[in-house]
Amino acid sequence: MRLIRILSAAAMPVLGASLACAQTVVGEMYATDASVRGSVLFSGGGTRIESGSSVIAGDAPAAVKLSRGGEVRICPRTGVNVTASASGRDLMIAMNTGAIEAHYTLGTSADTIMTPDFRILLAGPGIFHFAISADLQGNVCVRALPHNTASLIVTELNGDGTYQVKPTVQVLFKNGKIGDPSPLIPPGCGCPPAPEQPLRAAEPPKPAPPPPTPPPAVAKETPPAAPTHLEMDAPFVYQGDKEPYDIQFQIARLRLTEGSIFKDREVLPPPAPAPAAPQTAVVNPPKSPPKKGFFAKMKSFLGSIFK
Repeated sequence: MRLIRILSAAAMPVLGASLACAQTVVGEMYATDASVRGSVLFSGGGTRIESGSSVIAGDAPAAVKLSRGGEVRICPRTGVNVTASASGRDLMIAMNTGAIEAHYTLGTSADTIMTPDFRILLAGPGIFHFAISADLQGNVCVRALPHNTASLIVTELNGDGTYQVKPTVQVLFKNGKIGDPSPLIPPGCGCPPAPEQPLRAAEPPKPAPPPPTPPPAVAKETPPAAPTHLEMDAPFVYQGDKEPYDIQFQIARLRLTEGSIFKDREVLPPPAPAPAAPQTAVVNPPKSPPKKGFFAKMKSFLGSIFK
């Protein structure tokens, strides 16, 4: 019921102006999930909102870039109706519940924001940065944002109360009345802050790869020298009519050769000489006369006969 009363009461003073300037472009809207009812034009950057259109924001705020300069932010789940004057310099924004933010500069013009219980006037000249919220119980909060330099005039629709909100003041009006304003505003007065993008730690730069090193020179292995063996060529002459101790040796001829003549045999050094045994005197026994053989005995026998 309150919304119907606001729209009808607020539209009546500007009805003629709205009909005369039905094609006035208020601004261009940028949103991901907002819906628009009324006269709109589609452009490359966004949706152009014409006077008399209604905008309902989705889960994200909808930003309306005003043709005259500045911006109006429609907070999530908030629906507004926007009407412009014939010149396009004055705006009237009507809302039931929700929140909006104003970010613009006015010269000699004035804007009006309507809620079910209050009329809020933004009269120039000045720089306006304000957040305004309204709920179903008739509570309205007005909060000055950073860099604001202008004042607002709040007037009751069902009474004669008026309140001037200073440029750096925040105030809450309860139950549609101005008589008992409070500086304790709810935390959700205005649009929620934009979610901060998570900061990612910059990855340390990767160290440059070391320059390629030439492969180390591999020393060529020298094959082991073949073992040198000694061969001896020592012919000897044996004569059977001489004593064994009288073997004659010729001078040996030596030559160096490679390889071994003893296949698969291990050559061992000569054994160490055994210690000499002590010598003892040997007494030769007397020689016995040699025994005569058969022929000698026969000779002696014959000799004794023929004597």
